[in-house]
Amino acid sequence: MTIKDITEEITTETPAKKKSKAKKRAAKSLLWFALLGTAVLVLAEPWLLIPAALLAAIALWD
Repeated sequence: MTIKDITEEITTETPAKKKSKAKKRAAKSLLWFALLGTAVLVLAEPWLLIPAALLAAIALWD
């Protein structure tokens, strides 16, 4: 087996390899979406608490 044969084997994708790549890509995308979504929620939490605090203050105002 020569280096050329080995590189051809590696670069030739079978349908199973394509499916595996697609699954990896989907998993990676889902991971980034979850990470960014969590970051947005963590950063937005103080802004979500301000309206709740205002409503509580108005409700408890005597």
